[in-house]
Amino acid sequence: MSVPKGDRKEGKLQIITQLQALNVYTIQICKNEKNFPKRDRWLLTQRIVEQATMAYTDARKANAIKVVTLEDYKLRREYQIRCRCDLEALLGLIEIAYMALSLEGSRVEYWTKCVMDCEDKLATWRTSDRKRYKDVLKDDPAMTMAKS
Repeated sequence: MSVPKGDRKEGKLQIITQLQALNVYTIQICKNEKNFPKRDRWLLTQRIVEQATMAYTDARKANAIKVVTLEDYKLRREYQIRCRCDLEALLGLIEIAYMALSLEGSRVEYWTKCVMDCEDKLATWRTSDRKRYKDVLKDDPAMTMAKS
């Protein structure tokens, strides 16, 4: 039985599916000749797709880490940070494509919103992890010093 739309809650890791959708959308935009003509495509599209793919794979790597120790938490956090950096790099490349290759404004606006939604979900995930793994973090001297 399905849950009524008004009663649905957001999945804890909707970020993974959102990043996957962003990656697919990015590939579709970059391979479309109306957006990037063949003569210009080689200039930027490979880097754009690479950043979207790296964001997705870094999030998957982070999610695959079962946190038991402080080192596990730090590695998971590192992949989350890499994902954030990948998304920021993607935003920069989209901006360059808009300015240098005359990518359509409405497309850039929607694409940018998708990336920023992913960044928001990632921030929520990181905050959730901090709360979820507080017992693991109590062994970290850096966290103890930060509280005092």
